Order: sequence, then C-alpha cells, then structure tokens
Amino acid sequence: MSSQPKKGWPWESAPAPVRTAEALAALPRISIVTPSFNQADFIEETILSILGQNYPKLEYIVMDGGSTDRSAEIIRRYEGRLTFWVSEKDRGQSHAINKGLARCTGDIFNWINSDDLLTPGALWAVAEAWQQHPGSIVSGHTEFFNESGTFEVMKAENQTAKNFIRFWECPSLGWAQPGTFLPRAELQALGGVREDLKYCMDYHLMVRLLACGLEVSYVDERLGKFRFHGASKTVGATEQFRLERVPTLRGMTGLPVAVSDAEWDEQQARRLVDVAKHAWKRGGHGRALKFLREAVATSPRGVWSEVGSRLRNKWRRAPMISK
Repeated sequence: MSSQPKKGWPWESAPAPVRTAEALAALPRISIVTPSFNQADFIEETILSILGQNYPKLEYIVMDGGSTDRSAEIIRRYEGRLTFWVSEKDRGQSHAINKGLARCTGDIFNWINSDDLLTPGALWAVAEAWQQHPGSIVSGHTEFFNESGTFEVMKAENQTAKNFIRFWECPSLGWAQPGTFLPRAELQALGGVREDLKYCMDYHLMVRLLACGLEVSYVDERLGKFRFHGASKTVGATEQFRLERVPTLRGMTGLPVAVSDAEWDEQQARRLVDVAKHAWKRGGHGRALKFLREAVATSPRGVWSEVGSRLRNKWRRAPMISK
C-alpha cells in the first residue's frame, strides 16, 4: 500500500505572484546554499521550502559533507532543479558554506541549514525589499519551532553594529540567521564566513558587514524557520555556543564601537556563570564548579553582576503575599 502524499508547506509549493515579463526580468538573482551532513530526517523539507518558492531567478546549491545516511539519495531526487550539488567530505559547516558561496553569482545570498526552512513567499518578499533598497541587508522575522510547532517568533529589529558589539546593552536585538539575506558581492569581498568558528560565524559576519556601513532593510514578514531538535548545534552544544561570542568579538580589529578589556572580561564572566548554572541543573556539578572558578578568575565583578541580576529577576517573579 502506498503512503498518502504529505500536505501543506513545504510539501505543496507556494503559488508564484503574477508578474509581467518586464517585472520578472528586473528581479534580483538570489543564491541559496544548504550545507548538510547526515540530516536525512530533515533535508527534504529544507529543499522543498526553497524550490517551492517558485522564484524564477533562484540559484540553489546543496553542499553535503559526505553523509552516511540517506541524504545523498534524497538530494539526488531534486538534482534536476538544483544549480549544483555534491556529497564529499569537508571541514565543517563554515567550509561548506564558503565552498557553495564560491559558486554563487546572485545579487543576494543566504544559507539555509538542512534542518531549517524558508516560509512561503519568502524569496519574493526579499526581492521586493532589495529592489527598494539595493545593496542592503534584508532581514525579516524568524520562527523558532520544534516537533510541537512554533514556540517563538524572533522579530527583526535593532540590527546595528553597536547593538551587535555591545549586545548586553540591547536586550531587544532581534536577529536570526535564516531570516537574514546578504549582499553576495560584499560577503565575497570579505572572504565569506570564518571557518575556525563553529557557533557564531553568522554573528561575526553580521558585525563585519555592519561595520562596513551596510544598512538593514526590514521586512515585516516571517522569512525563515529555525528548527530546534536534539541533534542541532544550538541545542546540543549550549556551553560552546554561549562562550564563543565574546572572545570572537574581542579578537576583531577595527570595530566602530569601543569596548574596554574590563567590559569584555565582565561579559565573559557572566556567560561562564550562565553555563555553570545550566551544567549544574543537568547534574554536571564538576563542570559547573569549573566554569564558576573560571568566571571568578576572569572577572569577580562580572560574577556578582550576573548573580545580582538573577536574584533581582527571581525576586520580581516571586508571588506577592498579602496579609
């Protein structure tokens, strides 16, 4: 017995808007790269969410890192609609992105990881924003979802160099990589993403682009969907993810916003306290104490600042007791 066809997005394509031949010719070319490794459970949805845009000037490249699951078999089903794809060993996600970027010729670039999605009509919305503000970063909202559905929407807002660099002063920074589309030429001029970074290469890239003076054109629509699951880097490598950002920013030269060494130390100590708390909750008491000792050695001020902030938040959340 054959299984029933799956319905809904992305299994069913989105209808393309009606455009004149002249309007279609004026559309920008959009390049999308999907880096992947052993994501057979998700990659077909990713591919369909991009091809299903029915965007006529799409350049779509899939860079698989030599998967040992069914990924290559799934990708091969769509090779007639892909600009290029390969399944071969690479040096990780950032390397795969740069390999794909080297083949791109579009005006606009983004990478969509093989467990994430685009929303229906996303590329058409990006193209319209680009035509109004050519050469800008185009940023829209991003859904965070898991097996139970969407649990948060990150609204795109406040994306400035200052807010990315002094992020602790801007709790309302709204940014997520799947919903952010970049000028391909400027990105290639910067050499692509840093391949030595595993967790914040996208954040580092935004800082470099904004430091060059690029403006952000906001789209008041949901453009990307970021999947949370047990095997994702965001979920499975919480400690590394939280601790990579400050050293990365601190090591950058020519930042347009000043940050003192003491401020960097304080912020890294706060991150260390945070990962210590999470390690303790998971039963990793030895790791928690290690992180806490490192935090104290880095910046006692940062430790007390983080602990004080948590106590104040806990006090605010405490129920009021009336007589």
